Amino acid sequence: MSHPLAILSPYIGARSETFIRRHMQDLLPGQTAVLAGDAEPPIAGHWQVDGPHLCLNRVRPALGRQLWESAVRRLGVQPKQQFVEKKVNRFLKTHGVRVILGEYLNWSLPWLVLAKSLDIPLYAHAHGYDVSLILREPKWQAEYVRLNDCAGVITMSEVSKAKLVGLGVHEQKIHVVPYGVDVPDRPIDRQQQETIRCLAVGRMVSKKAPILLLDAFRRAIEQFPNLTLDYIGDGELLPAAQQFVRAFNMENRVTFHRSQPSEVVCEFMQKAHIFVQHSMVDPITGDEEGLPVAILEAMSYGLPVVSTRHAGIPEAVIEDETGYLVEEENSTAMGQRLVTLARDAALRQRMGRAAWNRARERFSWDKEAAHLRHILGLNHGCVDVSTEALFRVDEVETPLAKSVPRSV
Repeated sequence: MSHPLAILSPYIGARSETFIRRHMQDLLPGQTAVLAGDAEPPIAGHWQVDGPHLCLNRVRPALGRQLWESAVRRLGVQPKQQFVEKKVNRFLKTHGVRVILGEYLNWSLPWLVLAKSLDIPLYAHAHGYDVSLILREPKWQAEYVRLNDCAGVITMSEVSKAKLVGLGVHEQKIHVVPYGVDVPDRPIDRQQQETIRCLAVGRMVSKKAPILLLDAFRRAIEQFPNLTLDYIGDGELLPAAQQFVRAFNMENRVTFHRSQPSEVVCEFMQKAHIFVQHSMVDPITGDEEGLPVAILEAMSYGLPVVSTRHAGIPEAVIEDETGYLVEEENSTAMGQRLVTLARDAALRQRMGRAAWNRARERFSWDKEAAHLRHILGLNHGCVDVSTEALFRVDEVETPLAKSVPRSV
């Protein structure tokens, strides 16, 4: 079977990369090949993909290890790198790849020469990590200008588009395609209850600011004690978050559920009344969000959202209509917004229905998939590009990506 779409990604199976999983599995089902850097735990390997895939960390030369290392010492070159590049070349040809979607800009760029040599259009997809943290490196600020040689650049928000234009990427090259989620056919009708359930979903890392979120919740329950918080997520700041909850005697109000599969997250969203997320710029690394999928999922389940004016979030959450936004690091204001929603069931219902409507109109997976297929030239599994020169280029050697971004 032909696989006209290839997706390049640092990982297969990173828990937090639900947007990439969707691209691999559902953008062109049964006709997608995947090229990834790694598919092993602890970062990768938590989910798999059907169809052909090539993991670079599993590529091994035919020579035995000792012979290979001896050749490296004698020749003073890196034959394994050349071997991997030829393997990738062959993989793309074997599966009839006609268009490439590269996940993360810095991961996509090193494959541009190979794609051009095969006459395969390459579209680079930005997320959050690659348009924030990595741009602190002058090397990548300069390298991103080469994105003008790609067939196109896809990003999730107008904020990230503006960053790329500021670096010298041509505006006409950039397509803004928000992430999409499954939206229920009808908004959930939540019954009025005495206890109001808040829900937070996200990795326990600095850009998600779990301690500030917990401080906002602490302030909220001082005014409205009948609040609970379910927190789904794992990460380096989990011990600190647990310590914070113990220090303020909130164990009977806050429950940590660690990392959970998507179906469990959906169950919590159906039972919740308010969704809360305190995203901010990591003060040390500069890492930022792109457009948090958890917020879009919460909107699709008819939850009013309390979050921050950060990255692409204001493009999803409309102030006073689908939720509330506060400034980064302002846990006092966030706590007050939680109290406002907790006290007013009619307000929660109105904002929740507006959030569901906005998710259905702008952030559904069907809309994202249709937009991406249009940009990539995909139409029912066919690619609207010339294939006359596709297989005429011999094996070529290109620079191989040496840095893999961490999971975002």
